[in-house]
Amino acid sequence: MDATFLAWNFMGNRDAERMVFHYLTSTAQAAAAKADILLCNTFTELEPTIFTQKTPATIFPIGPLRTGQRSAGQVEVVGHFWQTNDNACHSFLDEQPYGSVVYVAFGSLTVMSPEQLKEIALGLEASGRPFIWVVRSGLASNLPTSFLDPIMGLRKGRVVEWAPQERVLAHPAVGCFVTHCGWNSTVESIRNGVPMLCWPYFTDQFTNQIYICDIWRIGLKMLQTSGGGIVTKEIVTKKIMVQRLEELLLDEGIKERVQRLKEFAETNMNEEGESIRNFNAFVELLTMPMS
Repeated sequence: MDATFLAWNFMGNRDAERMVFHYLTSTAQAAAAKADILLCNTFTELEPTIFTQKTPATIFPIGPLRTGQRSAGQVEVVGHFWQTNDNACHSFLDEQPYGSVVYVAFGSLTVMSPEQLKEIALGLEASGRPFIWVVRSGLASNLPTSFLDPIMGLRKGRVVEWAPQERVLAHPAVGCFVTHCGWNSTVESIRNGVPMLCWPYFTDQFTNQIYICDIWRIGLKMLQTSGGGIVTKEIVTKKIMVQRLEELLLDEGIKERVQRLKEFAETNMNEEGESIRNFNAFVELLTMPMS
């Protein structure tokens, strides 16, 4: 891994980089050293070397955690910050062919400039593929009307402020996930067997990209950028929507590997799965009387 992409880089300013460096190398390590148990949203087959090493605390993998499934009558409020469920996503997906839709979401914290948003919009339009693009609240106004009007009118795509991500990823019409590589999004994509096209933004997302593309080999890197430069329409169109996207959707090896990880995820979360056993063991420890 290139040291340029360590978690404390790409924060946008030196003060933020120093703060993250201090947190990871001091605060977080000190907390882990004092802990008896670390609960992690992962599973053994995803990171096997982690669970063969000696660590100060016992690491309990209890993933993949499910945030998008609720029993009837419950309001789905976990896993987002902006608004309640938007069923428009599902109705749009129901109209699309199997494995054809590009799902684009960069998480709750990623902030892109208006210029970059416009370039992505133009690239999506030029791709000709159906898509769902999650654009944070208040930022959709930065998109050109020349993009929104024909896209929405022809039902070629959906631009939403929030999407029920796990439900979207579980839909058979979704063929790939253009993602910022946040850990929760990464695990959700794996749990639903969806290949990823990686566009990391900061902190651990570059590390996660290395796992996705180089270790698990279930996705592709869109490109490498530095210095906060704008990714132009031509690069977005060529790299994401044409060359890289086609490569991703046609790569049977990637599909097979992500489906295999999906099977491991499901096994870990069934009644006899390791993640469920670990969670139950943790609950039992909480209920034990203090000595």
